[in-house]
Amino acid sequence: MLSKKSEQFLNSVRMELMKRGKKDEDIEAVTEELRDHLTQAEKRGESVDSITGGTPDAYINSISKEMPFDNSFIKTIIGALFAILGFFTIPRLIAGQFDMSVERIVFYGLLVVILLPLEFWLLMTMLKKYGHSKKGYFAPLIIALIGFAIILAGEFYLRVNEGASIINLDIHMSLWIGLILLLLFIGFCVMYKSWFYIGVMVYLVLPDLVARLFTDKPADSKEFVNISSSIFLMLSVVALVGAMAFYSRFKKSRR
Repeated sequence: MLSKKSEQFLNSVRMELMKRGKKDEDIEAVTEELRDHLTQAEKRGESVDSITGGTPDAYINSISKEMPFDNSFIKTIIGALFAILGFFTIPRLIAGQFDMSVERIVFYGLLVVILLPLEFWLLMTMLKKYGHSKKGYFAPLIIALIGFAIILAGEFYLRVNEGASIINLDIHMSLWIGLILLLLFIGFCVMYKSWFYIGVMVYLVLPDLVARLFTDKPADSKEFVNISSSIFLMLSVVALVGAMAFYSRFKKSRR
């Protein structure tokens, strides 16, 4: 059993290699080899620094050039950006709220190009620094909440200051386009086995889809909001219970 310091070092190496776009199999091979070295070093009473060079960056710089860049990493990032665009547009289409102004297009562009890559970088940095610790679990939550707060603030700002729509669809046309894009989105996710994206999309779409099937009234009507909010609350409870169960199982597996 490795010491806490060695486990932290292994986690930092893994996160940094992921951030540098190395292949998963290469990352696993490097970390497993490093784990063996650290285990043997601890048995001999040697320090972590004597094996690793002192810092994760120093160790990674010594081996990084020997590891090829994983081109699929770029594809993953591009796929994630398209998925995020889907998260922004498909639920609005199904709810019948699809009206796009220049301000909203610019806002969504800034989210995709600046905010989301920045959140990803912060997340990887925090996981690398804190690893499997309370701070390591708490930091991603804080980063996600900050990102959500920025998005929410932007939405409220647009409600007050948004200009004239340049794209405006009626409820039925918006619904049909949204359903077609939803099926395409799920199809591509199944093709690439991106089950997480499907789960997120279902979580975002299902409340408004159920509400739209039960009423033809606008998305801001009391009837639509009540149905959508009820379904959203039920899904949130299920997601929370699932997350707690996953966390409990993860903690047991780490013991």
